[in-house]
Amino acid sequence: MKLKKCGSCKNYTLKEKCSKCKEKTKDAHYKFVKIKTINH
Repeated sequence: MKLKKCGSCKNYTLKEKCSKCKEKTKDAHYKFVKIKTINH
């Protein structure tokens, strides 16, 4: 699943339509930091 963001009210959701204003959502473009695990 991709995180989506509403263009009009800036609400974040996983759905195609915003739960607040019912507008169509767009993909939220964010960089996620990779967490490296240390193997012992």
